[in-house]
Amino acid sequence: MRINYDRNNVDHYKNLAIVKARNEYNIYIFFLKITWLYDLKEFYVSFFNKRSIQGRKTFMKKCILSSFMFLILFFVIIRTPLVHAKDQSTAGPEDFPSTEYRIGLYQDMVIDLDKITHIIVVGSAVKEDSDQFFQSGLSRGYRYKELYPDHQVVVMSSPDVLNTTDEQVFEKYNVVVIKKVLEKFTAKNMLIEMNLFNRIASFDFFGHSSAWAMKIGDMNAAFSPYDHITALKLLRTKLLPNAYATLNACNTGFYLAPDLSEILKIPVAGALTSSMFERIAADGYWYKESDSNKGTYIELNKYSYNQTVLCSLGLCNRMKPSRENYNSVWGHFTEGGLSFSKFFCKFNNSDGHCERGMANSLYGFPSVLPLSMHPNSDEFKAVVYDWLCSTGSDRNYFSKCVAGIEQAIARYDLVFQAHPSNELMCDFKSCNAKVICQNDPVNGPILGTCHLKTPENPEPTNAAREFISLMKGFDDLNKPVIN
Repeated sequence: MRINYDRNNVDHYKNLAIVKARNEYNIYIFFLKITWLYDLKEFYVSFFNKRSIQGRKTFMKKCILSSFMFLILFFVIIRTPLVHAKDQSTAGPEDFPSTEYRIGLYQDMVIDLDKITHIIVVGSAVKEDSDQFFQSGLSRGYRYKELYPDHQVVVMSSPDVLNTTDEQVFEKYNVVVIKKVLEKFTAKNMLIEMNLFNRIASFDFFGHSSAWAMKIGDMNAAFSPYDHITALKLLRTKLLPNAYATLNACNTGFYLAPDLSEILKIPVAGALTSSMFERIAADGYWYKESDSNKGTYIELNKYSYNQTVLCSLGLCNRMKPSRENYNSVWGHFTEGGLSFSKFFCKFNNSDGHCERGMANSLYGFPSVLPLSMHPNSDEFKAVVYDWLCSTGSDRNYFSKCVAGIEQAIARYDLVFQAHPSNELMCDFKSCNAKVICQNDPVNGPILGTCHLKTPENPEPTNAAREFISLMKGFDDLNKPVIN
């Protein structure tokens, strides 16, 4: 099903079926008007054919028929503006409540439910943060459109940005709004929207999260996978081979990523500490705000994409885990963490689609260079190291991480501590860590009271094993197809 976008039209249909019905209604009006004009022509011929009795009879018949048609048309004409007025009455600035969300298309004008689709969900900034979540999502979206111009990138969001309306956020970054829904953006609504699409290649989330639930919309709109298992199992039937998900938010690796992987049967990446914004710098590397030197800020990104792009288009920001333990609203996880986004594959991986999906995700990762559809091994390794290793205020921090992974693999023991404090013990199923909080019997975990229960890990191997898995996936993706 294909739906054309018209900026002058109302953009907040409750669902795509209403769009289809409205198009059919307009077609009906069009043909009715054509019929009426044809009858007017017949009036003219019959009226002036006075020499013919048959002509006068024809005239009378046409009068009766056309009078009837005119009455129908008159009803339609007076009815149509009322329908439009009702639609437009909800489109004014005074009617933009926080309980609404939008479905947008990036670099496309026509939505097709059967087209290969990359879904980017941007969570609520709760009217406290800037639009950096939105920008980080678009950085991935731009890479998807470079790699796969025939695919579509769908953005779902109620951005709730500080001092900015949701409409302004979408317009600022040229995301075409296909649908606006005057309801809160909840996990239920998100999954309803996602399940409309029949061929899903990826799902990326950017926003806030606790260890148990991602913040989809503002206030009581969190997403915890096992609360929506039926909808997720339906979604699983829409996923393409080598599909994956990335959850770019704080602490999504403790429970959310493993649970989502188990239900969807795809690799899912999650953070085991805070997730931070990074910005591209003049040296071609990405730095967290606390590490960056504003003197090295650039307004043009000539590193991450096939062409030089303006940072004002939202293409110079991304999200990556902190290299420090989590220390924010839920508490201080002094007991440990992990400095990169860890993939989980909690399913039978006998066919290797875990590693293939992992590698596939890095093609769309905004990085130090833009991967082509068929990069060489060194190019792919550069992006893998960028995924696994953090930069720092010490410009040698990144290169030390790269050397540490290479040496661990060369020694065959795989031991390298990528995280500066205790590094969690993780595998494809989970990490050996539990989030423990004081609990309110009504509201659940209490803010500021949480910590980790996890053992000391004297010989961490996470980074080296993740590197090996990503390279295995790359090799599998590039194997020649045997007919």
